[in-house]
Amino acid sequence: MTLPAPSHCCDPARVNPKLVTPAEAVRLILTALFSAGIEELPLAACLGRVLRDSLLADRPQPPYRRATMDGIALSSATSRGSWRIAGLHAAGDPPPRPLTAGEAWEIMTGAVVPDDCDCLIPYEEISISNGLATSDAALHPGRCIHAAGSDAPAGARLAASGTTIGPVEIAIAASVGRDHLPVSARPVISILTTGDEAVPVTATPQAWQIRRSNGVMLEATLRRAGYTDIRLDHVPDDPAALDTAFDRTLVAGGVVILCGGISRGKRDHVRETVETRLGPPAFHGISQRPGKPMAFWPGRDTPVFALPGNPLSVLATFTRYVMPALRKIEGASPLSLRLPLAAAVEPLPHLTWLLPARLENGAAHRLPPQNSGDFISVAGTTHLLEIPAGSTMLQSGDLVRAFHL
Repeated sequence: MTLPAPSHCCDPARVNPKLVTPAEAVRLILTALFSAGIEELPLAACLGRVLRDSLLADRPQPPYRRATMDGIALSSATSRGSWRIAGLHAAGDPPPRPLTAGEAWEIMTGAVVPDDCDCLIPYEEISISNGLATSDAALHPGRCIHAAGSDAPAGARLAASGTTIGPVEIAIAASVGRDHLPVSARPVISILTTGDEAVPVTATPQAWQIRRSNGVMLEATLRRAGYTDIRLDHVPDDPAALDTAFDRTLVAGGVVILCGGISRGKRDHVRETVETRLGPPAFHGISQRPGKPMAFWPGRDTPVFALPGNPLSVLATFTRYVMPALRKIEGASPLSLRLPLAAAVEPLPHLTWLLPARLENGAAHRLPPQNSGDFISVAGTTHLLEIPAGSTMLQSGDLVRAFHL
């Protein structure tokens, strides 16, 4: 890849960027993303991945009339209250011989219900002694029988392309004989944090320094979501060092996440570095708090997310914009979640508020930090709430848009 020479400069548009709304930011991001390739993986490696082909029923589900209880199987046409046990019919046994008058099969859960039986009586309602079962239970046709094809007919779509594969989808795939599945390939993700004040985690910081936490927070979040090819680096607030590090991320390809250096400070060089290589951003600045200075470049096959450096800004912008973008790249179905507020919230008058919260007893409890650098106050956060700008107080129980961390 041939990269143009860096040119660090300023112009009025950079000093006073036009703010976009969160909805506009999402639209600009999602319409500019590449689509991930497809790879075939063994079933055991597919958990959490995005399915790229529908799973179809290869036969009716269930494929036979299935006993749902342990007990006896018989015909509801009989009027007797006692039956001779013809034998034991268990799951996995082929269909038995026809019953003769006054007989019933002792049957186990999961077994094929014989053709001449249309009713099951569970053990709890019968007594068996000397090979004779007795019961005064009413005989209802279809009782305790899982009808063949009642879940899905042959050829039915059981899971659609774009589904995130969970344990249930793994079971469905196995049930239709799929031991390998086509899934979206996972992109390389490069995280580049910046800042002279941030020292390694194992270092002893001076009174004016802090330890690096943004990069490891993002890496942990990505690994929890199943991403494994993650490159993590840190550079000081130096244009030459930033140029070199950013060029390495472009060569690696995939998705680039920068933290810090995107505001208006005299030591903020991220925009100049990225713009020299990729041109003007799709946007720089969102009408929200925290994370207002965020910027985005579509790149070619390497989208670049430039997040502010304060920890809460990183958490909020990553959750609200980067994770949905990664889902879109993989072709995942969009997530939509609304949660009830546990207590009243007063919106910000002119900015969307990205508010950390903890889901507890079915309601979202706000965890407001003191400022965007205060990540101690939001320990235990499970969701990010999107509170639209306005002047009307939101009440307890009101539903608001939410994003899972």
